[in-house]
Amino acid sequence: MNTRDWLIDILIGGVLGAITGAIVAVNVVIFAGIEEGYEASIPDVFRQNTIVGVATVGILLTGPIVGVVVRRRMRDRSE
Repeated sequence: MNTRDWLIDILIGGVLGAITGAIVAVNVVIFAGIEEGYEASIPDVFRQNTIVGVATVGILLTGPIVGVVVRRRMRDRSE
């Protein structure tokens, strides 16, 4: 593996993971019944339900990490 492959995997996996994490996080907020739904900001979510707020932030942070891991595994299988 060279540096270029790692950078590509970080970019592609990170972006796709962030998008997926954002979609999942918004759905968690909506499913939890937070007022304003998808329009609620992170502070709004924490004000209404701390557990959902922690889960939402966790999903947003782990999304890019999981995306990079998945991308690396896909690359390893194709080689």
